Amino acid sequence: MRTELLYLDDSYLKEFDAEVIEVQDNGVLLDRTVFYPGGGGQPFDTGKLFFDGKESRVVDMRRENALHVLEGEIPEKGSCVHGIIDWERRYRIMRAHTAVHVISGVAYQKFGVIITGNQLYEARARMDMSFENMSRELAERIIEESNRVIEEDLEVRWYYISREEFKRRPELMRVNPRLYEKYERIRVVEIVGFDIQADGGTHVKHLKEIGKISLEKYESKGRKNKRIYITLTS
Repeated sequence: MRTELLYLDDSYLKEFDAEVIEVQDNGVLLDRTVFYPGGGGQPFDTGKLFFDGKESRVVDMRRENALHVLEGEIPEKGSCVHGIIDWERRYRIMRAHTAVHVISGVAYQKFGVIITGNQLYEARARMDMSFENMSRELAERIIEESNRVIEEDLEVRWYYISREEFKRRPELMRVNPRLYEKYERIRVVEIVGFDIQADGGTHVKHLKEIGKISLEKYESKGRKNKRIYITLTS
C-alpha cells in the first residue's frame, strides 16, 4: 500500500488524520500524509504526530517511501494519528520554491539561461545556472525582471498531464526527462500566462505571496556554472 500524498493536491493543508500502515526502525509509514518527504531541492517537512494522548516530533522523512522518522514514542501499526506540519517553515519554503520558478522562467525566456540545480531553504534559495557569459550584472537583471513578474500577482496552478503530452512538450523538461519515465501522469506547476514546468513540490497560489526577491550573492563555479543566492522579504 502506498502513502497518499495529500500535499500534491493542496499545498495549504496543515494537518490531517491517518492510519499507521507499517512501523520501520524509528519511524512509521502512514496511509496518507501532508508531510513533504523532500526532493527536487525542497527539504522535507517537520512537525508532530499525535496518538493515544501522546505526541512525537517528525524530525526527518525518507523520500523513497515517505517514512516519517520520529523523535519520541512510535505508534503501533493500525494506530490512528493526527499530524500537524510546521506550517510557518513550510510556507517560507513554498515562497522560495515559487520564487525559483519565476527566476527560472525569466532566465530561460528572456536570457536563454538554463537552471541546472537548486536548493531551497526558508525564504531563501541557491540556484545554479548554465551560461558561459553570465555575470553579476546579468544576475541582477534577472532578479529585477523576476520582481516585475511577481508584481503582476499571477495565479499559480498545479495539475497532471499524460506522459505522452509531456513528451510532446520539450519546454516542460527543465531537468533530465529520464526522471519522469516511471510516471504515467506528470505533475506540472503553471504560473498562468508566464511559465509551466514539471514539478512535484509545494507552491503558493499567487505570486505576490512570494514577497520581494533580493540577490544575496553571485559566484562563478566554472566556465559554464554560475551560482546565485537569493533571499525573500515580505
